[in-house]
Amino acid sequence: MSKVELLVGGVYYGGWQTIDIQRGIEQIAGTFELQVTEYWPGSGTPQQISPGAACQVLIDGETVITGYVDTAVPSYDDSQHSVTVSGRDKTADLVDCAAIYKSGAWSNRKLEQIAAALCQPFGIEVKAEIDTGAAFIAYSIQEGETVFECLERATRMRAVLLVSDGLGRLVITRAGSDKAAASLEQGKNILLARGEFSWKDRFSQITVKGQAQGNDDVYGETVAHPSATATDATINRYRPLIVLAEDQGHAATLKQRAAWEANVRRGRGNRATVTINGWKHASGLWRPNTLVNIDSGFLAINAELLIAGVRYTLNAQGERTELSLAMREAFDLIVGVKGTRLESAIKGRDGAAQAVTGEKKKKKSQDWTGL
Repeated sequence: MSKVELLVGGVYYGGWQTIDIQRGIEQIAGTFELQVTEYWPGSGTPQQISPGAACQVLIDGETVITGYVDTAVPSYDDSQHSVTVSGRDKTADLVDCAAIYKSGAWSNRKLEQIAAALCQPFGIEVKAEIDTGAAFIAYSIQEGETVFECLERATRMRAVLLVSDGLGRLVITRAGSDKAAASLEQGKNILLARGEFSWKDRFSQITVKGQAQGNDDVYGETVAHPSATATDATINRYRPLIVLAEDQGHAATLKQRAAWEANVRRGRGNRATVTINGWKHASGLWRPNTLVNIDSGFLAINAELLIAGVRYTLNAQGERTELSLAMREAFDLIVGVKGTRLESAIKGRDGAAQAVTGEKKKKKSQDWTGL
């Protein structure tokens, strides 16, 4: 069994009986909730862990969350007492707190520079793992928005992700390419699995419109009404969507923004959630933003998917990991090309959705990217 410790003020607290730790690329801050229950005889008085205390959560000595205690809940009755402690990564302050910066505007600054300026008062370092593209000609804080809301607008224009690395830093990245040293297989290590395939938030055509700031090289109609369109070929009926760009952008930037919107909606409309025993595979902890092969006939999936989220739990059932899986395209700018594995996967999934009658069809390997 793995050892989970909460480090507060130089003191390590262990022996937790109920554990829930969540990390993912769809949440800017990881979360934890730890509980221990002890009987009164000989147990003494539990040491106090105060809300607001700086803390770290470690699994077998490896730090997975660096942040603060949000809530401490001691309780007791006539037979026992318990202590529940919950908290989040340092980056949670970016979700909760207002964006404030001098005049509230930047000129000719790259995304990581804007992020660093907003994160500096919180003592949060910004790390860019990828090229974030061109500098913003002009970018400003909208009245009343949080730091995360301000930065999220910029990330949409640059098709990147904001995540915590568990060490207290904000990381700007895209979908990862590292692979887990294990696969997920129905009838072997998958305990529970659930698929979700939806067209609800998908559209046949997505047009992004904006207004760009001109210069000596770009002017006139191109600046006044720039727009770009992306399509989702799987949606076979008329479903148009118009999106207003979060900031100024020329046609090339808006084209990237439109492709990102279509990919994200397509990928997030096709999800799987898988639960397995234990928190580790051969190379260590299951981690978000890594790729894993999954083979599940019941879900009609045989593909390499991205781990979007990881949830480590400990309860009466023992140690379990819940993995949220999605197409890599849900978090990147990669577009499926006709004739590739991605295209044939779509056709395979569409066929799998049809009812099977009569003699059982011969089993075949099937990729998956949803309906």
